[in-house]
Amino acid sequence: MSGTSVIKTVPPQDLMTELRTFVAGATRPVKTNPLELARTALSILKTLPAARDAVLEYFCTLFDSAVSKYVTQIENDMCLNSGSSASGHEDATIIEIHVVLCNFVSSNPKAWAPIISTWSLELLGELSSHYAGRAHVPLSAGLNETLQLWMSCRATRTLIDITTQCLSCLMHSDTESCINALLDTSVAHSPHFDWVVAHVGSCFPHTVITRVLSCGLKDFSRHGSADHSLKAPKLNSVVGILGHLAGSHFADIRSALLELFQWSLEPDQHEVDGENERSATVPFLLQLASLSPTLLRALTADVLHTLTPSMLPKLAVLAPSWCEYFGGSQALEDLIVHLALGCEQGGTQILKLLLDATSPLDCSDIGAPDSATSAPIKETSREILELLLREVDHLLRSTMPGTCTIPLLCSIKREMTVIQPLLLSGDSLRVQTAVRLIGLLGFHSTAVLVSSAAFLLQRASTNNHLVALVRLVTGGIGISTSGSHFSDFLTMLDTLLMCICALRGYSLFNFSFLYRLEHSGKVPSLRGGLVSRAVRCNLHEISDRLCTISDTCLAHSMAVALDLAVAADKSDVYTVSVQLTLLMAKAAVTYFFLCVSEQDDLGRLRGVRLCCHLLAHLSSHSPPARSLALRELLEGSLFHSHSHLFGAKLPSQIRAPREEIKLLHENHKQSTSVMLAQRHSSVFHAGVIGDGPRKTFPNKAPELDTVMHRIQLLIEVIKACCSAGSETGSEQSPTPVSLDSITAVSLLLVELISPDVMYNGLPWPEEEFCKVTVERDLHIRRLFDDIPLIWHLMSLVAMYRPALCYCSVLLRALIATLLAQWGSAAQRVQHSDRLLATTTQVLELMALGQLLPPPLSSLRDVIPHLQPQEVVQLIRDCVWNYLRDHVPSPALFTRDENGLMWRDATLARPEPQYTNTLRSTMQNNIQCLGTLYSQLFPPTLSGSQSD
Repeated sequence: MSGTSVIKTVPPQDLMTELRTFVAGATRPVKTNPLELARTALSILKTLPAARDAVLEYFCTLFDSAVSKYVTQIENDMCLNSGSSASGHEDATIIEIHVVLCNFVSSNPKAWAPIISTWSLELLGELSSHYAGRAHVPLSAGLNETLQLWMSCRATRTLIDITTQCLSCLMHSDTESCINALLDTSVAHSPHFDWVVAHVGSCFPHTVITRVLSCGLKDFSRHGSADHSLKAPKLNSVVGILGHLAGSHFADIRSALLELFQWSLEPDQHEVDGENERSATVPFLLQLASLSPTLLRALTADVLHTLTPSMLPKLAVLAPSWCEYFGGSQALEDLIVHLALGCEQGGTQILKLLLDATSPLDCSDIGAPDSATSAPIKETSREILELLLREVDHLLRSTMPGTCTIPLLCSIKREMTVIQPLLLSGDSLRVQTAVRLIGLLGFHSTAVLVSSAAFLLQRASTNNHLVALVRLVTGGIGISTSGSHFSDFLTMLDTLLMCICALRGYSLFNFSFLYRLEHSGKVPSLRGGLVSRAVRCNLHEISDRLCTISDTCLAHSMAVALDLAVAADKSDVYTVSVQLTLLMAKAAVTYFFLCVSEQDDLGRLRGVRLCCHLLAHLSSHSPPARSLALRELLEGSLFHSHSHLFGAKLPSQIRAPREEIKLLHENHKQSTSVMLAQRHSSVFHAGVIGDGPRKTFPNKAPELDTVMHRIQLLIEVIKACCSAGSETGSEQSPTPVSLDSITAVSLLLVELISPDVMYNGLPWPEEEFCKVTVERDLHIRRLFDDIPLIWHLMSLVAMYRPALCYCSVLLRALIATLLAQWGSAAQRVQHSDRLLATTTQVLELMALGQLLPPPLSSLRDVIPHLQPQEVVQLIRDCVWNYLRDHVPSPALFTRDENGLMWRDATLARPEPQYTNTLRSTMQNNIQCLGTLYSQLFPPTLSGSQSD
């Protein structure tokens, strides 16, 4: 059969004959050729309009018969083949009808397309409903199985093709009537008719989707109001059609929904007919989303992203009209909350929109600052937000852990990078909302709770942020205290804090704040010791970081955490390994030098006090830590880079050239001679050509008051390291100093200052022996001159007798150099003030340490009034010879009832041969030393000795 029609033009006189033939063949079982009868019917259909209904009804019986045979054959387990669905005559008849009807539509679409499309759609609906559940395809079968069944049947496939051609002709002229017919049929025969809608929609996706939405909106605006007893009849049909098309044309559905929403917000421009439809658009979209998760996903994909706080005033004006479609504002809010909970994406947009509407950071976010409009917006948004969080909480607590999956929470969990910054907001509502939301997420995912706590711990910059952290952590524990969640949370928190303590800056500052808060006992939720345990597990990381840190603020925070962890709980410190104790001691010393260099006086004092407390505790429980701390303090303050802080002289600096100078080029400028072989072509010089010789300038020394203050702080730290025990003292009263520890300081001074280990004993040799140790003595004297701190350290040692005895070698070197200097000064008229000051300092040290008994201990008051040759004689006879014959030994000292070591002056009074030189010298200068002479040599004692 060709594709052209075989219908011939029938003369009017034969029309009645064909009509009688058609009626006879269609109504009575007369043996006729089906193909010829179909051709006759097609001829009547074209030429006799009054008989069109009868002809189309006859065609219905033909197609129904073909479909019946097709279904029966399938049920009899026959092959699913398009050629076996009917006999050859029926196939030829159906093909003939297909060709002729398509020709009718293509030749005159306006006349034929509405008639034939309506007939084909109704027939498809009746056939689909009549044979539903047969041919081994159950009623619950999916759309793909139904499509495969009916598209394998020639009859139904022909009807679909006729329908498609009719719709393609009507899409540009009468789209609305075409879609209305499709929707009406779908309503009458749903869901058995869905396969037709799916096939037609796949042929014209954009047009069908937009027109289906338009027709559905019109029907909803007329019947969807809550005042009507009937719901919108086409709403479910629209949902079904769009749901079928979403699989292949989801992007078209998204764009169509977005266009419809944007159209509803445009001004009406005097469109009276479309006013109801515009106001019904948002309720229509909400109803669609409530009936189909697919359409909800389409709405949240595009429509949700277009909502901004600036649009809220316009929506607030339209909201009262929306309530009419849901029975009141409460029902509308409940629907919005229900839809929000079902959003698989866009959860953060929903949350931020509600927060921006409730507590905008910028008043311009919600349009004009109209209190009459903004106040209801804020109130409604806050109410929706609270309902949303309560509903999530209720769903989580009413189900077993792991059985409740809320799409909104899953969406938010995937975008935690948007939620976590809310924890750092300055707005309390945003912080509270973020804390509650993350706590709810932590009900099923401890990792989310821990990562959020890490985020806040690392970046919190105010106490309010840290309070939020406490609420977050303790709230999470309250939710997950059952089963293994609690232990999992504690384990992950320990790991988290270990990483933070080792790497972050703000985190350690915040961590120390939490630790102090926990230690104060003012926060009941922190009494479990989470922070304390985390710090103790990471003492090594904190100490190691403190040894290399340069940020003062961060160092203060780390030191506070370290001090609280070590000194707060005395029961745990004994379990710390020696290696860790030594590391903590080294970290404390490093922290001390960092505090000393700080410009802020208050911060410096706080840091040093903290360092003293920490070192006192470590030293009292660990002798190795004490030894290490003392060595680090003395070496760092005397010889390392920190020595300049305590007044040590630094070498002069050489002035750098203004710019990079190339010596060869400069020599070429200065030379005009020709360079010859065997001749140097460059000249090395001690300056820069054109700038003169290199100049040096001294380093800028710190102010004397600052140096003295730093030295005093160092002395306090050393005394803290030498404390007898942290338990014996209190914060108000200093702890007693251990004499053994001060002795260790004196021995360290000898080790660090003396260049070798030879002749470092306590005895003083003959004066002639100084010729052997002259170089060492000069080295020691030079250190005393360049590093004034040594004098203060020696004074500290001298205060705790008899520790100065162990520094005998240093005193011996000083006295030896002074003898030489005073001897050379005797050749001059006057001695230098510096020499006199050094001599006075040495004698004061020896008097303070009771190495020289009275009256020799007052030599410091005598020598300023004497001539150099007299000073030389006094030092030789009264100091060197006495100490040579009376070795400065600790055995000379006894302990009194208070535990202090003293040298009894009555028993240690020197013999006359060590005081006669002093007596005669003072008598020679009695005019200026008379008062002092009477005190040192009272008459009674003087007379007895002279005898």
